[in-house]
Amino acid sequence: MFKSIPNEIISHILKLLTSDGDLKQCTFVCKQWSYLALELLWYKPNFVNPTSWLAFFTVIQSTQTSFPYTSFIRRINLSPLSNLVEDIHIITLTACTRLERLTLAGCSKLTDVGLCALITHQKCHGIGAELVSIDLSDVVQVTDTTVLKVAYCCPNLQGFNLGMSQEQQSITDTSVVELARQCRNLKRIKLNNCTKITERSAIDLASHCPRLVEVDFTNCKINDTALEMVFNHCRDLRELRISQSEVTNPRISDQAFLDSSLCLKQQIKNPPIYYYDQLRLVDFTAITTITDQSLKVLINSAPKIKSLVLNKCSRITDEGLMSVCKLGRFLHFLHLGHCVNLTDRSITKLALYCSRIRYLDMACCINITDRSVIELANLPKLKRIGLVKCSNITDIAISALTSHIRISNTLERIHLSHCTQLSIREISNLLNVCHRLNHLSLTNVPSFLRSDLQAFCRTAPKDFSELQLRTFCVFSGKGVQELRDYLNTLHENYTNSFNNNSRLE
Repeated sequence: MFKSIPNEIISHILKLLTSDGDLKQCTFVCKQWSYLALELLWYKPNFVNPTSWLAFFTVIQSTQTSFPYTSFIRRINLSPLSNLVEDIHIITLTACTRLERLTLAGCSKLTDVGLCALITHQKCHGIGAELVSIDLSDVVQVTDTTVLKVAYCCPNLQGFNLGMSQEQQSITDTSVVELARQCRNLKRIKLNNCTKITERSAIDLASHCPRLVEVDFTNCKINDTALEMVFNHCRDLRELRISQSEVTNPRISDQAFLDSSLCLKQQIKNPPIYYYDQLRLVDFTAITTITDQSLKVLINSAPKIKSLVLNKCSRITDEGLMSVCKLGRFLHFLHLGHCVNLTDRSITKLALYCSRIRYLDMACCINITDRSVIELANLPKLKRIGLVKCSNITDIAISALTSHIRISNTLERIHLSHCTQLSIREISNLLNVCHRLNHLSLTNVPSFLRSDLQAFCRTAPKDFSELQLRTFCVFSGKGVQELRDYLNTLHENYTNSFNNNSRLE
């Protein structure tokens, strides 16, 4: 007796198809295949243009369809159409009762009216119970009203992105505290630039949501108590962003580290206990109040940090960077901009112990010399290096970068603005050896303040002053190639002219 293939097997086979066109062809085989193929096609509708959105909009509003399309939809991303989406559009999504992930990043026309109508209990014909992730980043009109609605209607929520590019004051502790208490499965929360958020929210999130793996409190007004609570309760944390670049007086100090469980766990040495074994990314930008002590405590408890941002942490010295060296092969990304107390002593050690660094920014590290760059040139995977305003850097450092075959095959971006001792000859050599280079900044480098060379620069920002415009010299993409070709032509013409003169003599 003939037996049909189970739906699970057919569905698994169809998932292996990489083309939507192939899936569409499968819909014509039979009703069973048609249902399973359409389920995959509608799982995450692709809105590449307004026409596709209009077609989708028409279908989900229709009361007579051959298949239950709205029940197939699990993920929706409207960010590609962010300029078009309004409240009236997203209200129609209430029919998608199985929706799990909703991305509305950049949809600046949306308000609480549309969002609250959409995010409600299923019994009210909305989405809510199934929702696990919401991205409202740069939805600038969102307020506490929407966040409270999410808190009460989305008990299974795991990810909530409320990050803003600009300062946002309409989201406060009132809603975030309630979110923490209602959505205890929360794993990811982004509140960057929500400047009304204080330690109240951070403390409640840490207390009620122990499964947090990603936290972003950039420019939020948090203090030592809040950070200590995060360290004590969120053992699975992978990403921690607490940049304070827009906060006038940061309230975070070494005490947050010394009084937390990070320090207590280190008292047990045999066997060693790594309290934050999963932590991979830390951003401490502009926390000018922390010192080497904090770094030592953190890295002893989190030995596998991959990305570390210490930009504008002005009290960090060579001793602190020596602690960073313990990260060894795990460290890939390091930002040391404006760490003015660093010297060659720690940078050379960094190059020796952290051999897998891909990105290193040392802008305004004024004590760095050629010696550091000579050692860093040994890094086999270095793709980007920032040396802006490292005024002691000379052609010797550039020559070191070009003398290593491995780094010449990996280097993609180099920032040398305000390194006033560099020559055209050595930069030309850099361009010819590092064939992957696609970004080169030489602003205020005297040898490049020539109209013929600046002709290949990219356009300067509109808000630059007249002085900044005169010294602006940044080459990107095609401009790098054009500069390389032009300098090679100049060199060739000079060589030919010199040879001709020699023959005449």
